[in-house]
Amino acid sequence: MSARGRRVVVVGAGALGTVYGAGLARGGAAVQLLARRPHAEAIQAAGGVEIRGVDGTWRAGLTADWRPDRIEPADTVVVMTKSHDTARALAELPHLVDAVEVAASFQNGIEKDRLLAEWCGGDRVVGGMSMVGATLDAPGIVSHTLPGATYTGELPAGESPRVRALGAALEAGGLRAVVTDQILSVEWSKLIHAGPSMTMTAVPQLPFHRALQDPGLADLYVHLLREGADVAAAGSETVEFLDLPGMFPVRSYLAAPHEHAVEMVRERGRQMEAAGSTNVITSMLRDLQTGRRLELDAVHSFLVAEGDRLGVPVPYNRTCLELLLALDSSRSGGAAQAVS
Repeated sequence: MSARGRRVVVVGAGALGTVYGAGLARGGAAVQLLARRPHAEAIQAAGGVEIRGVDGTWRAGLTADWRPDRIEPADTVVVMTKSHDTARALAELPHLVDAVEVAASFQNGIEKDRLLAEWCGGDRVVGGMSMVGATLDAPGIVSHTLPGATYTGELPAGESPRVRALGAALEAGGLRAVVTDQILSVEWSKLIHAGPSMTMTAVPQLPFHRALQDPGLADLYVHLLREGADVAAAGSETVEFLDLPGMFPVRSYLAAPHEHAVEMVRERGRQMEAAGSTNVITSMLRDLQTGRRLELDAVHSFLVAEGDRLGVPVPYNRTCLELLLALDSSRSGGAAQAVS
């Protein structure tokens, strides 16, 4: 199925979900966004959304609503909620299940695929990973800040006509797509990088380039990365860590001796600063700065729980999770939940 004629629902259309919805609409798909009320009302009033991107400012005609029961069935469902909202969001959309042909999530992590499979059946779920960045400037207006690639493929590995069609639909709307026969490896490569990146910026509240250059934080990054790789290697599926375009070269970091890997991480930070990339803020640090709940479920909590399940020691990840839980709960006045 090409983009034209495709009916798409984006569940959790914040900044990033809106970019995906707008891109698919620009390529010819009929798109509905399930978004927060102010954003949805602004889109309804304007008859579409404004995207401020690297290729200029453009508009996409689509529909949006904040009420799940107003969302109409579609053949393609893209899930972009925060990880802790995914199960609840899908549970409010039972009337969509029968029509779904392809369901994908471009969120961080591995658990997203399981949650989608529980909702609509594993045979309809394809893998996905995003290197795209976006910010919500105002209701109905989104900046497309990082035009990275979106990866998709059959789980746990393989290509098919439906993932090639999904990739073509993204490309038709100006979103760079990579169809891969190693999507689970792609998802794991992003996951074991995301945890260290979020931790080393959120805890000290530093921009990315400064955190990377710090010797202690670079050392922590490598320890966390190696523990995540050990957890993946102990699982039942074969995972090959990859150096992906637009992402840190995790395969090279893992292959290098520890001290050399630390210096490679610090050099990455120096390169970012030299290139002027000094305003890169991780999503977790942005959530911390804006008072939002930290998204720990899909990455940090998952890695610790999976390490425990598989008997893989994860002392660095466990300690960082405890710190982040305490940091998160301190802002809401609650008590941090201990990690056994």
